[in-house]
Amino acid sequence: MGQQVLKTIVKELKSAKYYSISVDSTPDLSHVDQLTFIVRYVKDGQSIERFLQFLPMDEHNAQYIADTILNFLESLDIPIKDCRGQSYDNASNMSGKYSDVQSRIKEVCEFAIYVPCAAHSLNLVGVQAVECVTEAVTFFQFVQKNFLGFNKTMENFDRAFRCE
Repeated sequence: MGQQVLKTIVKELKSAKYYSISVDSTPDLSHVDQLTFIVRYVKDGQSIERFLQFLPMDEHNAQYIADTILNFLESLDIPIKDCRGQSYDNASNMSGKYSDVQSRIKEVCEFAIYVPCAAHSLNLVGVQAVECVTEAVTFFQFVQKNFLGFNKTMENFDRAFRCE
């Protein structure tokens, strides 16, 4: 069923011709990093955003991620030359200036304009704002330490959410 949905989205995307991509990494429940691959395109004058797939992520370097993106698009027969936008988080391997993912994609498709992810940028603003308040820093450090402690093993993670 998932493959049929993917085929339908790809068909719709191809009929729109031009698209943009948004890629980010996220750990799954077993703490394995994956790339989330999202496309945006216009259909009947409406902006459409579709999740395509989680892609395995064995490395975090820019070349590996750019190759993964390009290979995925090629596997779906989606021409990279029709990409008009790309968006990633603000990590240097994704959004730097010279040897990052966005510049590598731009080398292949000069029209793929890079737009930093607004949500990640807003998060950075929030982090900077909170760092000015000692009590807030202490609170979020406490929350993070507790999360990391519970998260050490899946058993502890499960136990914490079952309230044992």
